[in-house]
Parts: sequence; C-alpha cells; structure tokens
Amino acid sequence: MPVQHTSSPSDIHKVLRDTWGYDGFRPKQEEIVRAVLAGKDTLALLPTGGGKSLCFQVPAMAMGKLCLVVSPLIALMKDQVQRLHALGVPARAVISTMNHAEIDNALESAAQGKLAFLYVSPERLGTDLFIARLPRLPLGLIAVDEAHCISQWGYDFRPAYQRIAEVRAIRAEVPLIALTASATPLVAEDIMEKLAFRAPNLVKGSFLRPELTLWVSHGEDKYGRLLKVLRKVPGSSIVYVRERRSTTRLASFLSQHGISAAAYHAGLPATERDRIQHLWTAGSLSCMVATNAFGMGIDKADVRVVVHMEPPADLESYYQEAGRAGRDGRPSFAFLLTGPCDERKLRERLAAGFPSIADVRSVYQAFADIHGIAMGSGLLATYPVDIRSLADRTELSAVTVANALKALELDGRVALSDGVRSPSRVLFTATHGTIYSMRVGDMRYGPLIEALLRMHGGIHEEPVSIDEIRIAKAIEWQSDTVVQRLKDLDQMNVLSYRPRSDSPSLTLLLPRVDAKRLVLDPKALAQRQQRAAERLDAMLHLLRDDSGCRVRTLLRYFGEEPDTDCGTCDRCRKQKDGPYASTEGSSRAAEPLGPGEEELRTIRWIADGSVDPPIP
Repeated sequence: MPVQHTSSPSDIHKVLRDTWGYDGFRPKQEEIVRAVLAGKDTLALLPTGGGKSLCFQVPAMAMGKLCLVVSPLIALMKDQVQRLHALGVPARAVISTMNHAEIDNALESAAQGKLAFLYVSPERLGTDLFIARLPRLPLGLIAVDEAHCISQWGYDFRPAYQRIAEVRAIRAEVPLIALTASATPLVAEDIMEKLAFRAPNLVKGSFLRPELTLWVSHGEDKYGRLLKVLRKVPGSSIVYVRERRSTTRLASFLSQHGISAAAYHAGLPATERDRIQHLWTAGSLSCMVATNAFGMGIDKADVRVVVHMEPPADLESYYQEAGRAGRDGRPSFAFLLTGPCDERKLRERLAAGFPSIADVRSVYQAFADIHGIAMGSGLLATYPVDIRSLADRTELSAVTVANALKALELDGRVALSDGVRSPSRVLFTATHGTIYSMRVGDMRYGPLIEALLRMHGGIHEEPVSIDEIRIAKAIEWQSDTVVQRLKDLDQMNVLSYRPRSDSPSLTLLLPRVDAKRLVLDPKALAQRQQRAAERLDAMLHLLRDDSGCRVRTLLRYFGEEPDTDCGTCDRCRKQKDGPYASTEGSSRAAEPLGPGEEELRTIRWIADGSVDPPIP
C-alpha cells in the first residue's frame, strides 16, 4: 500500500510526538523544519549530537511524500533505516553491496509510493536504473547528509556528490536540505553553490558545547595519563587510536589495570563487533577502544569521556569525534593526549596520503588482476577489498595501498566502503506461478522454496534477511547444500540471492582502463594536498600551548566568535590558577564542579608538564 500521512505542515509537533515520542525540538531544529516546509533550500549546520536526522525526517513525514536521502556512509544509512523500521516507518537503502534485482526492487517500491524514505549512496545517482525511475518518484524532499563531501574545500570530498546537481535539474521543483556537522564558512558557501540553491539559506547552530570540557595534555607517558583519566571519570568512554592493532594492545592494557575495555575495529568478525557494541551500549562494558570510524550513528547519549591517543589530521574530525561525549547535556570531557613525536608523525602521514602515480597504477592493476576484471568492464560492480593481498602482490606497504585506493576514490574512479555487516538476503524474482510449480513439483528445489515461503513473509515484495543454517535445520539438509541450491536458483533467475558479507568493498564508478594509461589530475591533486596541509596546520595550532582558549580557537575555525573564553579548558584553567611548581607529588584542591558539590574536589597533580583537569 502507498504511504499516506494525514499531517499538514502545521502538525510538526504532532509528528515529532507521535513518531519519535519527543515533546519538543532541540535548538534550531524547528527553524530548519519550518524553512524546509516553506519550500526553501536549506543548509543545516548543526554540531555533532544536534539531531540532524530529525531536520529532514520530520518535514518529510509531515509532507506525506517520499524523501530521497543521499549519504556516503553505508553503516549510517543502514542504522537509520533500521531505526525508522522500528518506528513503523517504511524505508529502504540502495547501497553498493546490493545486486541489480535488489536495487530495482527498492527503486520500484519507492516509485509506487510504498516508502517514506529512500536512502542512496551518491555513486548510484547516475545509474540508468535510478535516472529511469527519478521522474516517477513521488518526491517531497531531497536530503543531502554529510554535505561537506560535495565541497572540494571540505575535508572528505567525494566526486560522486557532484551528481546531486543532476538530480536537482530533473526535479527542480523539489526543495533540498543539506546537512553537516562540520563546515567552515568557505565550505558552507561552496555547498550551497554546488547544490544549486535557489537562494542562500544557512541555519547554523552554535558549535559551542558548554557541557564538554576540552583538555590537551602534553607529555611522554600516554598510557599513564589515560589510566588517570579513566579512573577519575566514571561512566562510558571511547578511546580513539589510529591503527587496528593499537586497539587490541590498549584494550588489553586497560583490562589488566581493572578497567573493563574491549577493542573495536572493522577487521573483527561482525558477530564480535555486534557483541562488543551491545555490551558497551548497555553499560556492561565501560570503555571502547576503537579506530575513528566507531561512533557514527551510535545512539548512546551518556558517554562521559572521549580520549584521543593521537591528534586527528584536522579539526573537523576532532570536533566530530570529541562531540560524541556528553550528548545528554551532562558534564563530559574530551581529552587529547599528545607526545613529542606527534607532529612529525602527522606530517609523515600527510605526505604518505598522496602516493606516487606509479604506486596508484600498481594497486589499480593488482586489484583488477585479483578479481579478473577485463578491460572496459566492471562498471558499478562491487568487489571485496583485501589490503594485505594487494600489499603482498604490489610489494607496497599496507598504508601505501590504502592511500592509493583513496586517491582513486578522490579522482572519482571508485567508491570505497568500510566493512559493514550485510546478512544473507533473498528476493523471489520469478512469477508466482513459476514459484508454485517448483514448490510442489520439483524435488530438488521444492523443499527449500517451501521453507523460504513459510519462514519469511513478503519475500516476493522485498529482500528478506535469511539464516542458511536455520533453514538447513528446518528441512534437514546440510547448510552447504542450502547455500549451493540458493546459488543455483539465483542462476536460474528464480530468486536473487546475496550471501552475507562483512568485508570492506570497492565499487568501480568507471569501467576498468589500462593501468599504464591511468592518470590523476595533477592540479586537483596539488590542491587537495595543499588543503590537507592547511587543515593539519589548523589542528596543530589548537594543540600549541600559546593558542589561548581551546574552545575559542575551535569555534573561530568554524566561523563563530564567542563572547568569552570557555573557562574550563586546560588553557583557561592554567591562566586562572597561575603557574605551579613542577615538584613531583605537589597537589592542590581544585574548584568545586558545581553548586552544592563542594565535596567533589579534585587533587590536581603536575605530571608531564600539564595541569590535570577538574574531574572528580
């Protein structure tokens, strides 16, 4: 049945209450929602935790029309679709791991008015399947998430985002909302220009997070400083490191010192990632030691502390990651632990991020060889990525291989996706008559078809997630037999079968070319390298002791001028309390944490040349 909503634009509070159970909007949300409902193209610039998704979900539900959501993050798309399903809202996502039948089914469901939200990755916007359906889609709104990706001045530029302007040209009557948590004034202006806003319209929430204390600590012993922080700050925490192997090593160290911690990274089996995330979300695990991808879409408001063991490459990344603490509005902390070699390492990583054209060609050729991709083929095909196999084949380091793939993505040739758990999926594609005939008359495939129909409703309408082991037990087959018969039925065009996948993937956005003739735009490459260097310099400026109030420095970068210093960061506390003797063991009671909490005083130790923060 087509989606129907009886709400009018004036019912936005009713939509918010009936669908999400909220009594009111957060700051700036209602202004953004009303601008969208008035038909205005709108750029919503809200800080991490500011509730960006509601800014397009509420007006779309109030309109009662389809909302097309463009996002580069598969994990975030899947997470939002699952949340909408839990609320009873029909939504689907079209992503690179889906096959032709699944994509066609999702787009047709959207065209028939069966969906309220259709999420698509940007590389899918230019496909024949999408363009053919676009005029038929009952669109009320186009939402562009992570909108900074469209700007070459942004920190995560994606060439595929340029295709959004083509969608706008075809459906010019549909208003657009662009959303991001990190954009400088230059990037914000560029976003509105690239998305062909009919008139500039920026609604910006303050980047100030008064509940969040920023603290930069310089010194040698990072592990010791980390222990001090986690022992003094109760509650959930996230510790960010750069490399996967560091997550395991650090989580083990913390566990040995009495802190319940676990490592989380994309290389873990999906079942293990799910288990660890559940324990942490439920509060059974206090500390998550993770690479920086962790946290996107995680619905946990009571994170009390985020710790960076190394400085991120730019302030945009730092602000997003630090902002995952204190989303419930309670006092929280963001610690950045630096060491004497960090600046050198950052500059080395910056240089390594722009590999030579010879290395890029070598990786491109190796990838094509591993997957047997013929010249001129592979357009929009998706393949698993094994960095180690590519490194062995090319005799390059894993870091160089990863950066070569990133260079190909920035050049618009490929789209990369981190490992996201995708369970096995089945969709019947044959007619009901064909399915019935095989069900009752084919001894080889009939029992499997019977089990699928009995165990999964709606399998004719949209793909359903299946468990091959459970099916095998139900019909007393071996699981390998179930998998093979499903593959047979897929080859026979009776159904579409997509086996489970946890691997990172790469989608070719252009047909494979001769690696020897592969070129990257040297001007664009030089500009990207220059912008990356400028963003790194801004990050390093925040770290220096002479930078003044940390919060002021951060807000100025994002085009906001606060009236006063924050009074809580390490620089402000140092200026307020004056210099300390560096005698080891000296201490002093800190200011109380708040009214009526005189008992919560801090013993502040001078360690590693920095003043400890006012934490209990």
